[in-house]
Amino acid sequence: MSIASYNLRNRIETDNPAYVIYQGVEKPDDDDISYKDDNIHHPIVDRRIRDQAPYIILIQGPPSVGKSLLVKSLVKYFTKTHATDVLGPITFASGNIRRLQFVECPDDINGMIDAAKYADVALLLIDASYGFQMETFEFLNLLRVHGFPKVLGVFTHLDGFKDETKLKETKERFQNNFWTEIAEGAKLFYLSGLVDELYKMSEIQQLAEVMSTFEFLPSSWRAAHPYVLVDRFEDATPLERVQKDNECDRNIRLYGYLRGGNIINGAKVHIAGVGDFRIAGVTSSIDPFPLSTEIEGENDLAELPCLEIEAFRTGEYVRLEVLDIPFGMVGKFDPCHPILVGGISLEEENVGYMQVKLKRHRWHMKLLNTGDQIIVSAGWRRYVTTPIYAMENSNNGHHRILTYTPEHKHCLAMFWGPLSPPHTRVAVVQSVPDNKEEFRITAKGVVLDFNHASKIVKKTTRKGTPCKIFKNTAFIQFTSDVGTGRLRGTPIRTMSGIRGKVDEAVNGEGIVRCTFKRKIRKSDVVFFQVLTPVDVPYLINQFTATLGSHDFIVPVKTNPRKMDDCAQRGQIHKQRRRVLIKEGGPFFLSCSNPLELIYWHERQMKRKDTHESKEEEERKRKKMLKKIKKGKVFESKPLALNSDSSYELCYM
Repeated sequence: MSIASYNLRNRIETDNPAYVIYQGVEKPDDDDISYKDDNIHHPIVDRRIRDQAPYIILIQGPPSVGKSLLVKSLVKYFTKTHATDVLGPITFASGNIRRLQFVECPDDINGMIDAAKYADVALLLIDASYGFQMETFEFLNLLRVHGFPKVLGVFTHLDGFKDETKLKETKERFQNNFWTEIAEGAKLFYLSGLVDELYKMSEIQQLAEVMSTFEFLPSSWRAAHPYVLVDRFEDATPLERVQKDNECDRNIRLYGYLRGGNIINGAKVHIAGVGDFRIAGVTSSIDPFPLSTEIEGENDLAELPCLEIEAFRTGEYVRLEVLDIPFGMVGKFDPCHPILVGGISLEEENVGYMQVKLKRHRWHMKLLNTGDQIIVSAGWRRYVTTPIYAMENSNNGHHRILTYTPEHKHCLAMFWGPLSPPHTRVAVVQSVPDNKEEFRITAKGVVLDFNHASKIVKKTTRKGTPCKIFKNTAFIQFTSDVGTGRLRGTPIRTMSGIRGKVDEAVNGEGIVRCTFKRKIRKSDVVFFQVLTPVDVPYLINQFTATLGSHDFIVPVKTNPRKMDDCAQRGQIHKQRRRVLIKEGGPFFLSCSNPLELIYWHERQMKRKDTHESKEEEERKRKKMLKKIKKGKVFESKPLALNSDSSYELCYM
């Protein structure tokens, strides 16, 4: 069984955007998370030509934006060959010293997470006739977490603009928005139409020339970990075993270029969406796409005895043998979701308590509750766990448990999971099925420590009843498990409000002597609050998305401009989540009186209908304010209004 890769050697408009952001004011990934290794890239190593694996060019964009068409156009430009379908990685040479591997990014969140980990260059496709969509910003956040690569912007569907002036203004606006909100100074390309069902070769040439001369700088984390993007795999399970049980565990062989660090036989790897496995064997295989300057070096390599090769070097085309893989990886394999195999270091093989500095993403509208399951992406892995959220108490060094994550603040998240070294960046997704109505990146964070004895506590109330009462003292009976020996000096009070403190414990059966400000009654209920430790749930589940159906909406491949099919229009509409970028920033109208707020709202609605000038509106507003000031003044919080004065609340 092999991934379908090509061996080339042999407008629906909406007035209700999902989100509104203000240019240069509110960025979707502005978490204030401090990363020690943020945007640090590994220095370029001078290797021989045969050590350079093909660079991975990831084509990312929302459904129906033209990803497959762009891949086909690039294949046509580089190889003069027509590609009928885009299923899995496509590899070819872009010259005598460079090879490229094109991969179309899946639309589901799990495929996007994996793609952000192996992309050397990300081409972000944007439908110019529609505007920015949420998938672009979701993927941008994942890129920032898992090692930000080179980013290029590609705008499609520009042939819908017939007016040259309008087209020029649109390009300038998109360039300004892209540089401000996505990647400053990134190169942008514009695809204005089709010729013979492909993009114009003159426009594709500009993009191809840039990719052929790029300097690729892998992140330091990726450069230190071996990984393979599989472009072919074989089912090597014995036939008699399959005949006995068709859904038995399988033995497979995975083929691909080794990237990052070197790998050895017996190393442990993580297969994304499947789990952790020990490599049964690693073998150098014949490179299916050798460069012309590379053939002599390969013949010399083939003469080396296998026993002399202890470690396989970056850039080699290798075969990995893995035993006892779940049947689902073979039976439910999807070529549109490339298989990622990542090497695991010794410290990452263990499981323990993780401490992560976490912040809920401002675009995710729901708070994260303690005890709710989340999906964590750290390193090569994706797994389900149950976190406990807490805030540090500066007085005693303890961490107080939180019911839910705080608004616009960091907190500590502790959970059980595979260990990741400190400073590893983390992305969090809350739900498995894609909810296209919500921003799917729940939170981002960075690993602080693991297996560290950080004490999380919560406040609990203990109640007791008087057993003997004197003037201002009394003996109070609590349950025997309260630890009365540690209660000396603890504040205490009755339900009626009489305060006091614990003097000493009388015995080990829960009776303590207390002093109150005045005499209490026999019927009083006495209580105090103590800090009790909280146990982090011992729960982890490797997220096996590859073994089941993928959580994504099948994209509409037909032309979105053809509006003849109502069902097609509705499906495209459901898949699109528009992001509106407005120039300027929100301003605040301070309303000292609720009447002013009501008046302001009504005037905005009337102004839209009557096209009243701003000067006339301001004159009437001042006149009304004079009348309002004569009445009673109420306090009110400021209301955020858009810079264009439309009545629309914005989340700050």
